[in-house]
Amino acid sequence: MNDLELWQQVQSGNEEAFQQLFYHHHTALVNRAYHFLRDEESAKDLAQDLFVKLWHQRLDLQIKDSVKAYLHRAIRNICINHLQKRKHVAMDDQPEREDYAPNAQQELQTIDLEKMVQVAISKMPEACRTIFLLRRMDELSLKEIAGELHISPKTVENQLTKARKILAQYLKPLLHLFWILLIPH
Repeated sequence: MNDLELWQQVQSGNEEAFQQLFYHHHTALVNRAYHFLRDEESAKDLAQDLFVKLWHQRLDLQIKDSVKAYLHRAIRNICINHLQKRKHVAMDDQPEREDYAPNAQQELQTIDLEKMVQVAISKMPEACRTIFLLRRMDELSLKEIAGELHISPKTVENQLTKARKILAQYLKPLLHLFWILLIPH
């Protein structure tokens, strides 16, 4: 049974199907969360929280393309929110100093970039977005994506090119600002 079939079973209240989804994806989601947080316990907690939310919201969630891609997007967003809250609390506790925690500032800039990337991804046509996420989030090869979506590898390649152009269009202002900041005054 593939993930979408399992998800349909989960929506019907099938706890065994939910356990299968959990065991199939939990480790990868913990690893993904750890990539963002660099804290194993928090990564485990957030992955666990994701599955709890998934179960409670199973009737309202509509996952149509890829369960794996949905879960990876969800854990990434949860981690970003967690980092923002953590940085906000940390900044409230710190005395006013310009030079404190440059790493925290860099992390927040990374989060801002992630948000801009998310906006760009959300503006992509559905087929383009699905292919982009399968490639970047699920790390599937062009052939694997073509096989999963029943399209030609050339179509996958064309859609990825389109996705890159959309990303470049949305990130161009940020890149321009980045170069301005690098030029000495």
